[in-house]
Amino acid sequence: MFLFFLSLMIQAIIEREVRLKMKEWGIKTLPIYPESRDAYHPTTSKILDAFDGISSYQVRMGQMTKEFRDSLTQTQEQILNLLGISSDYYWGQSVVEGEKSEKT
Repeated sequence: MFLFFLSLMIQAIIEREVRLKMKEWGIKTLPIYPESRDAYHPTTSKILDAFDGISSYQVRMGQMTKEFRDSLTQTQEQILNLLGISSDYYWGQSVVEGEKSEKT
């Protein structure tokens, strides 16, 4: 029951943060509904759905590893900005770099 309550709190915080920043920055809508229709009051479900299908891929060949990432759309980048999340943090890059610098 506590985890359910916690998930509802996180959901409410995401919605609140996005809606407050939209108001603060003068953004009236986000095109997150199907067919890029505008949402005046985006819900957490639709906010997270905007990132559905985004992937990163790692290809290893011997000692070398190459990472490929899907490109973020303008709407996805706008949502990350509204939430105060950098694209590097979204992809987990800053976490990995931080771990490497701590080990050396």
